[in-house]
Amino acid sequence: MSGGPGKFVRGLGLVAAACIAGAGIYYLGFWDVAAPDGADFSNPGPHAVKLAIIGVVLATSLVFAHRRVGEVLSAVIFWGGLAVILVTGYSMRYELETMGRNVLASLMPGMAVERGDGTVSLARDRSGHYVLDATVDCASVRFLVDTGASVVTLTAEDARAAGVDLDRLHFGAIVSTANGQAQVAPVRLSKVKIAGTTLTGVRAFVARDEALDTSLFGMNALDRFSSWRVEGRRMILTP
Repeated sequence: MSGGPGKFVRGLGLVAAACIAGAGIYYLGFWDVAAPDGADFSNPGPHAVKLAIIGVVLATSLVFAHRRVGEVLSAVIFWGGLAVILVTGYSMRYELETMGRNVLASLMPGMAVERGDGTVSLARDRSGHYVLDATVDCASVRFLVDTGASVVTLTAEDARAAGVDLDRLHFGAIVSTANGQAQVAPVRLSKVKIAGTTLTGVRAFVARDEALDTSLFGMNALDRFSSWRVEGRRMILTP
């Protein structure tokens, strides 16, 4: 190939010059003239130099591969596009994670989703009620959010799972439920965790066996949040 060796040498010289110049500018880009003893690593200049060096190297590769320019361009577009997707995905990872959890919450009502602003989102189920999955003293409990219930109330089954000894309880209080009146016993729950929010020392009732169909998340727990509201088919709890 005529002129091949000379072109190769010129190309190598171009790459070497680009790297040397880039290294110098990269170093100067960190240097803070106002503070010669230190370096400013927040300076965006070095990042621009990196991109410039990459551009020079890609341009040089096009010169070397003049007979296969199409293949080189295809590779550049493919890998460049992949890099853009990866960088964009990494920079938006928290938003994408929240979006994915919201989708799961819609498909699986009861899943409490902690959003980017720290609030907790609950999806309405098919019956129109808000339910949430929480951890009560290391036990998983599904609650029905009941604004008509003044106190958190656990079914006997959920209370046992949370480590409550029902034989030691005194069922002397009477409360009204959707199933009618029920005898309950007062307890205090050490921890109730909803998504990233943990409530401690929560006052609660425990119902007798088969007195309740599901545990109730009452107003005394909702009041532990700074606020709560309904937006469309979601309930938003603000810690």
